[in-house]
Amino acid sequence: MKLYGLVDCNNFFVSCERVFNPNLKGRPVVVLSNNDGCVIARSNEAKALGIPMGCPAFQIKNHCSPNDVVQLSARHIIYQDLSKRVMHILGSEVEHVEQYSVDEAFFVMPFDDVEQNHAIMASLVKKIQQYIDIPVSIGFAPSRTLAKIAANIAKKHPRITDGVYWLVHPEAIDIILQRTVIDDVWGIGRRLASSLADRGIITAAQFAQMPSSLVRSLYSVTVERTQRELRGEDCSSVSPITIAHQSIMNSRTFGHVITSRHEVQDAIVVFAKMCAKRLRDDQNAASTVTVYIRGDHHREDLPFYSNSCQIKMPTPSSSTMTIVHHALLAFASIYRDGFGYRKAGVLLTDIIPNRNIQLNLFDKQDQGRQRQLMQTIDNINNYYGTHVVTLAPDDKNAEWRPEKSHFQQPSKTLRIYTAMP
Repeated sequence: MKLYGLVDCNNFFVSCERVFNPNLKGRPVVVLSNNDGCVIARSNEAKALGIPMGCPAFQIKNHCSPNDVVQLSARHIIYQDLSKRVMHILGSEVEHVEQYSVDEAFFVMPFDDVEQNHAIMASLVKKIQQYIDIPVSIGFAPSRTLAKIAANIAKKHPRITDGVYWLVHPEAIDIILQRTVIDDVWGIGRRLASSLADRGIITAAQFAQMPSSLVRSLYSVTVERTQRELRGEDCSSVSPITIAHQSIMNSRTFGHVITSRHEVQDAIVVFAKMCAKRLRDDQNAASTVTVYIRGDHHREDLPFYSNSCQIKMPTPSSSTMTIVHHALLAFASIYRDGFGYRKAGVLLTDIIPNRNIQLNLFDKQDQGRQRQLMQTIDNINNYYGTHVVTLAPDDKNAEWRPEKSHFQQPSKTLRIYTAMP
């Protein structure tokens, strides 16, 4: 019987911050979203204080004294890098890894024997903790939906499970599903859970016992697959490679309203550069560039304006210069003077692998030389540090940068880490 595993990094953003500042261990810590708006990660100690996920930063005082909890601005570049290190170790131990999010990945278990798998997974949990200092939980089961439930149990009860929990035997699965509320099932959102509750379906076990034909007629084939996976059926196979991004987006809510065309344009350039770099990291290329800008609904002294523009490139590309060029063309077509702008973004779509690029006979750009140039620039930046060679402008001192008033003084460990080639 094929078994699927799920590795889940515990309180990932907070755990990343604790890697570089061990003094945060054992203390209530929350990580805040863009512009320090709301809580996007919580330590177990912060959860115990009653701080909910998504809590606006100014409402933390309603749950505890602001001095009792450490508030940190998010540092996504560091989180992405530590995520890659976790996935690298995972890939060295198991096959067919499919990264689902920055802190989660599915994979195929190496053996059919449950006890043998448990021993290997327990060793993997310790290895990731030892090498990267990131605590993880692993669950495995006959389906990915059940593996998700198993991983949640391993996360909630680390001392009992030793970081690993499995759901294989039908009797054990039935007991766990009876104890699992329908809201906690992967793929069941709030609206669907509310609809099921109206029909008296409160637990995952009750949902699994519904007739499949009724689930399909009331909801969708996707919901029916979730139900079948709760029964232990494998309804989706893990790909031997990570699923490629269907789209890549980079956007920001500015720290304050921007009225300068120059500043908004600089932001668009920075976002386009970030999107292009992610494309190259995945060895992909994009065909379509979309740029959007948006004002601030709450400013009564400035008229509101929002617009977007989509441009199809002659040839799919991952070149920073090509993508920035088309992003600026899109921006120029939608920008209007006299408005205040609070948010902007760049979206890349129609993404394909580099090996599938179809050249355009009428394209004046030498795509081969562009790829060689970008590879050289990336090699230089990887060796000497990010932004050593880059297109102007940079975002270090930009007026549009989001507010991040909760950055702590970097530790010596963090300074050495960020300076590593």
